[in-house]
Amino acid sequence: MYREPTRAHIARTIFRLSLRVTRRLLRVLMRPPLIDILVLLLVLYLIASLIGRFNRPRPVLYQPPTLFEGR
Repeated sequence: MYREPTRAHIARTIFRLSLRVTRRLLRVLMRPPLIDILVLLLVLYLIASLIGRFNRPRPVLYQPPTLFEGR
């Protein structure tokens, strides 16, 4: 007689499959050439963000300072 799988069984199967896929993906990404490429991309991103932070365009026309016209 056929019984439908329980939710716990389906959840265990999905969890097991996701762990297997994650493990394979990490195994591919952690090979030496890819580690070097990922580190290089991270360093380039950090350098670009620092350059962008310090070289922000500044407004050319500044508002004149407020003058207090009073006695």
